Amino acid sequence: MGAQCSRSHSTTGKTFPCPSASREFAGCESNEKITDCTAAAPTTPAPYTSTSLGSRDTVPNSVYFLTVDRFARSNGNDTECDNDNTWCGGDLRGLINHLDYIQEMGFEAVWITPVLKQFDGETPSGTGCMGYWAYDLYEIDEHFGTKQDMKELVQDLHKRDMVIIYDFVANHMGPIHNKEMVAQMRPFNETKYFNQLFIGNMTFDEYTNKSSNWPPPAQAMWSQSGAQCTQGRDCSCYKCVQNDDLGTVGGSNPWGACDGEMVFNDESPCPKGAYSKYCMPGDYDCEGYNVTITQRGWFYDLGDLNQTDPFVRKAQLDWIKWFVTEYDIDYLRLDTAAFMTFDFLSELQESANVSIMGEVTTTNLTYHANFQSNPPGPDGREVLDGVLNFPLYYSAIAGFCGEWWPFSQWNLTFLGERMEAQLEAPYRSVERLGNFIDNHDVTRLAKVCNKDSNRITNALTWVMMAKGTPIIYYGTESNFSEVRTSLWQTGYDTKSEGFLFFKTMNAIRAQIPATAD
Repeated sequence: MGAQCSRSHSTTGKTFPCPSASREFAGCESNEKITDCTAAAPTTPAPYTSTSLGSRDTVPNSVYFLTVDRFARSNGNDTECDNDNTWCGGDLRGLINHLDYIQEMGFEAVWITPVLKQFDGETPSGTGCMGYWAYDLYEIDEHFGTKQDMKELVQDLHKRDMVIIYDFVANHMGPIHNKEMVAQMRPFNETKYFNQLFIGNMTFDEYTNKSSNWPPPAQAMWSQSGAQCTQGRDCSCYKCVQNDDLGTVGGSNPWGACDGEMVFNDESPCPKGAYSKYCMPGDYDCEGYNVTITQRGWFYDLGDLNQTDPFVRKAQLDWIKWFVTEYDIDYLRLDTAAFMTFDFLSELQESANVSIMGEVTTTNLTYHANFQSNPPGPDGREVLDGVLNFPLYYSAIAGFCGEWWPFSQWNLTFLGERMEAQLEAPYRSVERLGNFIDNHDVTRLAKVCNKDSNRITNALTWVMMAKGTPIIYYGTESNFSEVRTSLWQTGYDTKSEGFLFFKTMNAIRAQIPATAD
């Protein structure tokens, strides 16, 4: 059974086309052909459970996701810290000391943010406190602890029959503004290891000099460099029509509040009836969508690795194999997976030899499913074992809490339709999809729901019981509103309503065996 390429929405009556089966996209260095909406029915693997740690059969029953810098300090200081951009002092030893808290809530897996050696300094964007600005792939950052701390964390989890999910980045390294900064990186210490689209006659230092107002370097998102829509165009698909006597049309900023009605913008680069607020990865029908720029552009000033370079490709494959073995990792979460090629991701998954769950921010179900099944790749080989379930997240947060998203605001019927459509899409296994309602990059559930306890409870029940693997962001049990507030000031309360809710839900889930169908 393949993905439906058009379906009528029962409320609006509109038909939403899938992208065409095969299309050529103009690249800046080459033309690339991407196949979409054509996939053979996936083969259903044998049922699996989470009892097999450290293998690709591992499927955690539930996941507690935490940022290491904000979860627990080891120095006894419980002063709250909620600054997004600076180090707060959470570390691996503090996490080890509070594993009882997570285990008592009933979570089987702990997903931690990266702890590799980070960029040592501060840019206008902040610091490496979240762990995604790596400078040395073979060292643990001293802010987080030591190699021995990392090993002890994994050992302690395994003694508890729990699973470690380690977050890593293959798309990019830390901030780069000149070749001297590149020389400090390990192992990618030469400028040739980084993508340099549109560098022209610029030197590398000129190309990377900016700390804001990019490009250059060429950017992987939106239209600054022409990634998801034509360069210079507004990639927003919808605009706000304000409810006043003049019928004033507001701006099309998809992140701004609208005091009227959000309607499709006929002047946008988007196809009519788009599921996305704005052109996103996989929205191939957006005018000017360019695969090459999406995959080889940078995120701001973060050095984008060039996996077409033989050394880069081999070094990354060797590193992930080493890291998984060295630290006895059970499962991996891959940052920015949508910005790398299917072929490289397939090799990365094979080299890791434990399951990888990729971050793919899209609403296109077929494109999303391709990150498991890879129909565009040679021989249709598999890509990643799992994918974070962004397509349902966008509709769920809108349906339960009223955040605007196309067709989704206060519309749980539409969420149900999207869930049904996902069952028809060419995934290898929807049980391998990671369901969530918030994370470290988006607004907290409690804030979007305006602290409405009924809506929050319903949304979390959906996460815990929907088909797939539930992922709960730390602090949700304490009803946090701010995205990256520290947890230690709560005292790790095991009697709170939220803690007891997850303890109950996890006990229920433990009675339901995971299956692959």
